[in-house]
Amino acid sequence: MNLNKSRLLIILVYTLLFFIGAILSIKLPIENPVYKLLAIDLILTVYIFIVGLVLKNDSVYDAYWSLIPFLMLFYWMDTTDDLVFNARIIILISLVSWWSWRLTYNWFRGWKGIKHEDWRYVDMRKNTGIMYPLVSFLGIQLFPTLMVFAGSLPMESIFYSHEPLAITDAIGGLLMIIAILLEVFADRQMHAFRIKPENKGKVIDTGLWNYSRHPNYLGEILLWWGIYILSIATHPPTYYISGAIIITLLFVFISIPLMEKRMANRIGFIEYKKLTPVLIPWKMFWKGK
Repeated sequence: MNLNKSRLLIILVYTLLFFIGAILSIKLPIENPVYKLLAIDLILTVYIFIVGLVLKNDSVYDAYWSLIPFLMLFYWMDTTDDLVFNARIIILISLVSWWSWRLTYNWFRGWKGIKHEDWRYVDMRKNTGIMYPLVSFLGIQLFPTLMVFAGSLPMESIFYSHEPLAITDAIGGLLMIIAILLEVFADRQMHAFRIKPENKGKVIDTGLWNYSRHPNYLGEILLWWGIYILSIATHPPTYYISGAIIITLLFVFISIPLMEKRMANRIGFIEYKKLTPVLIPWKMFWKGK
């Protein structure tokens, strides 16, 4: 299947997902809106998992976790009886939409078709053998779904509250903007680096990548903390902070070590690792030895 047909297939898969989600939001007999959203999220994850099994490509899921927070905005708009589009809600909708569609489009643009699968999934498929479908569902799809769901929980508090604006709204919104811009410029710099043949096998150490070995991951972490901080003035349940914490731990202890292991054999990585912080760009503010 060529690239154009692959892209058309993915568009159809996710269009159907949207309609399934809309039907479930109307027909699913669960009164609690949070539990109902969780049930919808899990059903849609199973749907994407089945599609991945049929196509023998789990990268089909990769667009899900960046697109679902955008669809959650519609869910909360629909379930909020006395919805008022105050500044806090407008900030949330605008920035989550920007983040979601930019990241989803970035994946769509860089995806090489049905025959292409993320290298992490390929390695996992080789290492787990017959157990791969179970490992895939639990690790590649269910866990990220639950992680993003937890990170998105503050949306409920933001939509349901009419609390006046506070300093935390400015901090949360600013943090989300910084997060998205970090991802935008990090991705652009990485793309410009990769398209140059002379950079093959090398480590990018210019632009934002001169200050942090993973500025894109830093942006992702800050985005979820921004959403939580934006909700603080609405007095969310204490456990709503769990999503930002879990996502931070995931990147620090799983995603970053996996990526660094993959980068270990690249030209200049050892020296780059010594000179550049793994995540927080301390070099921007302090030049130590």
